Amino acid sequence: MKKSYLILFVFIIAKFILQYLLINPEYELHRDEFLHIDQGDHLAWGYLSVPPVSSWVAWLIKILGRSVFWVRFFPALFGALTIVVVWKIIEELKGGLFAQILASFGLLFSVLLRLNMLFQPNSSEVFLWTLFFYILIKYIYTEKIKWLYSGGIIFGLGILNKYNIAFLALGFIPALLLTGQRKIFANKHTYWAALVTLVIIFPNLLWQYNNNFPVIHHMKQLSENQLVNVNRFDFFKSQLLFFIGVTFVIILAFYALLFYKPFEKFRFFFWGYVIAISLFVFF
Repeated sequence: MKKSYLILFVFIIAKFILQYLLINPEYELHRDEFLHIDQGDHLAWGYLSVPPVSSWVAWLIKILGRSVFWVRFFPALFGALTIVVVWKIIEELKGGLFAQILASFGLLFSVLLRLNMLFQPNSSEVFLWTLFFYILIKYIYTEKIKWLYSGGIIFGLGILNKYNIAFLALGFIPALLLTGQRKIFANKHTYWAALVTLVIIFPNLLWQYNNNFPVIHHMKQLSENQLVNVNRFDFFKSQLLFFIGVTFVIILAFYALLFYKPFEKFRFFFWGYVIAISLFVFF
């Protein structure tokens, strides 16, 4: 085993250990966790508040015995897989072992520790977004059509996991069009990959249609009862605090995307982030 992958394995083990150690056994599961676990007993292509992926994981937890250990395991697994994908992204961008270790520490000791405590679609959401970015980078480097189809599959699974991934598309489609990567839209396989996404999410779209689109009702409830209480300044502040240990890395990354010549082809990542976060703030 390469030394770098041995170090990565240590980070993965540390991630699992921390996710179990940080939760006081006196606490029972969160109320949202009980909701998602219960959905495993009622498999369907959709639910009032979420798409079906979390119910599939809940069904697997049920098969494994539905113990607290397995409820904690899957969010920790998605957190560990996120570290692995980031490690591979840095490898793809020709980053060295120091960069990989720095990024892994930044992820290990971040808001993800809190996020990966709970059995909710959020942990898998972060993983799927990150995996989509890795696939996008692979396509930019190689222009192999297999990465377009891989992206279509992952985006489809992302929609079936949590509808929030629509903000990824809303942010990055205009970002790609505004930068030197607009040629991706001249490739017919981009649209075939989009069709793959549509095929994957079609059962959920059909379920939404047959049930009068409860997602609209749910979003309206969120807007009226929860989002109205979110202060926009606090939202921006939280973005810095989430990864406070490596905020300087994030700032330098933005600088590199704008001014570092070898990263010019990835400049759309900066604008994609700006547009997506602006849409979050607006809504």
